[in-house]
Order: sequence, then C-alpha cells, then structure tokens
Amino acid sequence: MAIHPTVEAPDSAHTASNATAIDIEAWTEQATAALSSITISAAPTIPGASVTLKVPLDDHPVARQERVIGADVSATEAVRAGYARRREPLRRDSLKRRDALLKGKEGSRRRQRWENDRLLNNPYAQPPLPSDWEVRPTYPVHSVPYYLAPLWDAEMARSVEKRRKGTKSTKSKDGSKDDTTGKVPKELREKLKRSRAAKGLLQELEDEVRKFVEKWESKEKMMEQEGMVDPDSEDDEIVFVGRNGQMNDMRSPRNSEEIKREKLLFHSPVDDHGAGFGRWLVHHIGSYYGLRTWSVTVGNPARREAYVGIKGTRLRSGHRLSSRYALPRPLSAMV
Repeated sequence: MAIHPTVEAPDSAHTASNATAIDIEAWTEQATAALSSITISAAPTIPGASVTLKVPLDDHPVARQERVIGADVSATEAVRAGYARRREPLRRDSLKRRDALLKGKEGSRRRQRWENDRLLNNPYAQPPLPSDWEVRPTYPVHSVPYYLAPLWDAEMARSVEKRRKGTKSTKSKDGSKDDTTGKVPKELREKLKRSRAAKGLLQELEDEVRKFVEKWESKEKMMEQEGMVDPDSEDDEIVFVGRNGQMNDMRSPRNSEEIKREKLLFHSPVDDHGAGFGRWLVHHIGSYYGLRTWSVTVGNPARREAYVGIKGTRLRSGHRLSSRYALPRPLSAMV
C-alpha cells in the first residue's frame, strides 16, 4: 500500500494578516513629522514658591543686619513682614576649626600639653629615626659567643656557691648577724597594732638594750687599743715576772667585772601570766639586734628572768671575730 502526503489548505486568518501588512516606512515618516513640531520650554516660575539659600564658605560670615521694629508695628504684623529675630545658623565644621579646638587657647593647660606632646619648645628634640620603629627588645641583649659559654657557666656557679656560703655563715653561731637582724617580725608588728599601750614597754626595753650594746662595743674598742685582747691567746690568765722577781698577773677580760656579756632585762613572778608578753618582747628585741636571749626561773619565791647577751665571738682556734656593727634603727620607730 502506498502512502501519499496530503497538503493542508492555508489558514484564512494568516492570509488576511499578510494581505494587510504594516508599512514601516510610512509610519516612521509620520512619527518624525510629529516630533519635529513639538517644542520644549521651562515651566514658568511662580513668584514666592521657591527660596534661594546661600551658604558662606569662608570663616568670617557677613554680619546680619538688624532690623529695628517700630513701636507701632504689632508682633503678628512683624512676623508676617519677616522682621522676627531668627536663630543664627551654625558655622560650618572644618579641619582648621578642629585643630584650633585641639590646640586650645594660648597659655592654657591644653596648649601646654599639646606643645609638650610634640616637643615644640625643646631645642634638643630630635625626630625619630627609622630604626626607632623597629620591633626589638627594650632590655640590653648581650650576645655571648659559644666558645665562652663554659667560662660563663663557671662564673655563675662560683657566684651561686659564694651566695650559698654566705647564707650558711649567717645561720651559724660565729658572732655574725642573722637573717632576722634588722628586720621587724610580722607578728610583732600586728601585735603592737592591736595593743598600742605596749609600745611604751617596747621603747623602755629597747633603750636598755641599745645602751648595753653601745657600752659593750665601746669597751671592746678600748681594750683592743690598749692591747688587752690578744687574738692568739686563750682564756687563761697571763702572768708576767719582772726583773726583781715580782709577779704581775694580767686579769682576763672574760673574768673582768667591767665587761659583762649578758644583761638582765626583764623579770617577773612565776605566777604572773601577763608577764609573758614582756619576755616575748625581749626575745624579739634580741633577734632584731642580733643578740642571744634566754629565760630562766630562779629564786625563792620563784621568778622568771629574761636575759640578753652578746653572741660568742671566738672560734675553736682562738681567733676573735669582730662583733662591732652599726646599730639598726630603733624598733619602736619601725612598728
């Protein structure tokens, strides 16, 4: 069976549109003629409908003229006529005005601070260098070569050993000052803050201690000048035999009554429980001045006595150590 294509008939509407096609050239000519006949002009200005503003750009605006209102003109008429006093407009902000406000008036504190910040009146002021803006440590940096490191470590070890020996010597009982010498104990300071009446007792006891120490030091110095103290001698008595056979024994400074290494500073009955505070003050005063303190019970009826004494100044070899040192500030003035 053979299939033959059939051709459909064209649409009637499409045929009508092709028949009545728009003439573009004719339409363009008509539009051009219409536009050429149109004229454009500005709209007429209505008087009183617009306001002209004029803002002065300089820093010295023109002074506004004052209008004098007559006595016969009422307030309503003056407002309508434009004679009313209006607020003056604010001046424009500018960098020049801001700088003037930042500097302040001449001679004011603001102006002085502004000049000091910028070093204007300093004749020796120098502008910063580019190296000043570099990021670097503020402390001095010592560059040590690597081959000197063993020497550096040896010096540091020597200084640490010396410091450690010094700490040991202060803790030993060889007559040197302790770590507590010249330092006010914290508990004593707090105790005297609560009881102000005890400060008088502290001052009396301290005066006795200072007199005792000063007297001991002056006698020690005088004996050294007279040659009565021999660093190589022992505590035995020295006997001199003259040409005529007479013996003259030199008294030992240790057995002498003129030099007393201890002093009774405070005593009270054993039953007096309030006297413990006085003995406590004696022990703190002794530690402040680097002295030896102790308490004993003696007598009948029994009583408690608190003593202070000079620490031993003799080594096993017989050499004496100097016990003289400057007295610290009074303890009563430190608390």
